[in-house]
Amino acid sequence: MTIQLPSSRQSRVGYKIPSISIDLSTLGAEVFDASSEFGEDFPVESCNLHRLASMTSAAISDGLAAVTLGSSFLLRSDLHIRDCRLDPVRAAVKLTSRITGPIYAAVTAASGCEEALAAVKDTEVGLEIHVADGDLDSALSLIDRARRNGNPVTVALTGDTASRIDLGALGAVVDSVRLREADPHTAREIRYSLRSAALEEGRDLQVTSDLFMIVSACAMDAEERANLITAIGADRYAEGSARVLGTVHDVADHIESWLALGAADAFTILPGSLPTDLASTVCGVLPLLQARRTAESAE
Repeated sequence: MTIQLPSSRQSRVGYKIPSISIDLSTLGAEVFDASSEFGEDFPVESCNLHRLASMTSAAISDGLAAVTLGSSFLLRSDLHIRDCRLDPVRAAVKLTSRITGPIYAAVTAASGCEEALAAVKDTEVGLEIHVADGDLDSALSLIDRARRNGNPVTVALTGDTASRIDLGALGAVVDSVRLREADPHTAREIRYSLRSAALEEGRDLQVTSDLFMIVSACAMDAEERANLITAIGADRYAEGSARVLGTVHDVADHIESWLALGAADAFTILPGSLPTDLASTVCGVLPLLQARRTAESAE
């Protein structure tokens, strides 16, 4: 498919405030080196479900569009002696029994499909379907079955995966794609390919961009926090995503620049630390974006 990209940036005027979600995968049990069994010499860690539920409830009630539990989320740290592929799904099902709002759980199209579909049947849990190793056929099959199950569906892929699959085939059948790509120009091309295919089928597809953020009072403080987080390996779940280190103004600037370029329609925040960056999102970034839109409307 040949896509003709606009030659100029879109005007910021007239943009709506973008939908912003948050990934709470870091609230799962911590395993800093998934390839090593070293941690299993120690007591098994478990996810604090009460803390997870509290932050999920706060995120949704304070204006975020959805909460996601990604493929790195674990209910327990003993991943080498049990099947942990459905941990995000199991946790999301527990959350929806107590919390009303959009909650998505990651599942890889190539593994655990039948169990995941059975677990979310008759619930409000959405499935975030990851395209594994460019295997689009398995993902399309799972999308169809999840829809017949009555569950909301989004598809997650990286920029690298997008370069190896038929984006036209994917865009023709889905309404939402979560994209992890650090370069806005590459993200823009992927978005236009997906949306062009969707428009041909009469669909309005939304591309949500991953955004890892660390917010502090100034850029220097944010960079120092980022160095510490990187040193302990707590940012590994955000590998390959766009990043912002700085103030809430820096985050808002990033969001607006990607919107203006046509690189994204919405964003999923990958917080550097919790609850600090959750609070920064709902108490800083969202109000700032709203204030900027109000000021633009008044001009």
